[in-house]
Amino acid sequence: MDQIKIGQFIAQCRREKNMTQRQLAEELGISDKTISKWETGKGLPEAGFMTPLSEVLGITVNELLAGERIPEAEYQERAEETMVALAEMKAEVENVKKNVASMKHRLEHSAEKGITFGAVLAMVISYHAYSSIGWAILHGILGWFYVIYYIIKY
Repeated sequence: MDQIKIGQFIAQCRREKNMTQRQLAEELGISDKTISKWETGKGLPEAGFMTPLSEVLGITVNELLAGERIPEAEYQERAEETMVALAEMKAEVENVKKNVASMKHRLEHSAEKGITFGAVLAMVISYHAYSSIGWAILHGILGWFYVIYYIIKY
């Protein structure tokens, strides 16, 4: 689906109805900035707004998603194309969600490794500087607490 094409189609249909963005927004109970976002192709209407938007503009949801008027002879074929496109978009969204979850998991493990490395490094440096296991352990623990504090703070 082409967001820009859909946005231009929304703007065209709105103008055909002699409505301003503000008037359309009031009909839908949203801000005119949202309408502007749709019409400039910077976003799509949420699923809950598609039917009311289509009704106000005098078009079908399938025409809205296609970004153009659909002749009756082509309607069934285009409806199927739209359903396939929506299924593909859903699969892409699920794929992105999986990738984000995987990245989050890797990041969490990286943070744990970083904290452990930092604590060990602080112990080694302290032992080398003071030649004392007690100071090394104390600095390692303080370094570990500092990193945890810094992570929680930000």
